[in-house]
Amino acid sequence: MELQGKNALITGASKRIGKEIALFLAEKGANIIIHYNRSEDEAEKVRALAEDYGVKAIKIRADLEKEEDINFIIKESLLMFRKIDILVNNASVYYKTPLDDLSMESLDRFYSVHIKAPLFISKSLGKIMFENGYGRIINIIDYAPLRPYRDYSAYIVTKGGLYTMTKVLAKELAPHVLVNGILPGPIIPAEGTEDIEVPLEKTVLKKWGGEKEICKAVEYLIKTEFTTGSFIPVEGGRLIC
Repeated sequence: MELQGKNALITGASKRIGKEIALFLAEKGANIIIHYNRSEDEAEKVRALAEDYGVKAIKIRADLEKEEDINFIIKESLLMFRKIDILVNNASVYYKTPLDDLSMESLDRFYSVHIKAPLFISKSLGKIMFENGYGRIINIIDYAPLRPYRDYSAYIVTKGGLYTMTKVLAKELAPHVLVNGILPGPIIPAEGTEDIEVPLEKTVLKKWGGEKEICKAVEYLIKTEFTTGSFIPVEGGRLIC
């Protein structure tokens, strides 16, 4: 399957992994929608870089913690491109929530971004994909639901929900829409990481993977015709360490 002329929505696409996925798809010929929340300057740079590949690129601001913004990104995406062929649910929040300090408010934030937004965006766009007879939904998850670590309970629990959601949507939207997940490990250091060597101590390959490793997995999950409800670990062997 060629990406030329396909339409893709990538959430959280202004920086880091989302940015690289957006530019990778644009380079392959896909028109892209760059979702962002606060990082407008960065999103505009991604949009301009994407258009250098000769594709159509637009940016949409939406706060995925708000129901009206979730609905807005769905409506605006369809207004701009009429149909979406590829959805990459990449947007994420990541910070410590030690169990003793966990609040309902904090959990709600993780839940909105990792569960509510991906589910309702996938539900709406996935229905249209199904009617059109083609679609790909890719969820950027984490290896952590399979091997949790301490002090990030809200993040890991809700990413675990996204893991399960991937299987649910794969069944609901079969056979026309393939839904899969990617389980990143140490791809690039998290913002604010002081010692970038510490996360590598618990991996087999002992190095940061880089965003392009995620792009390789994305490309496979778009081009495959026989993989759904599955997960690609891109975590340097963390799951076997």
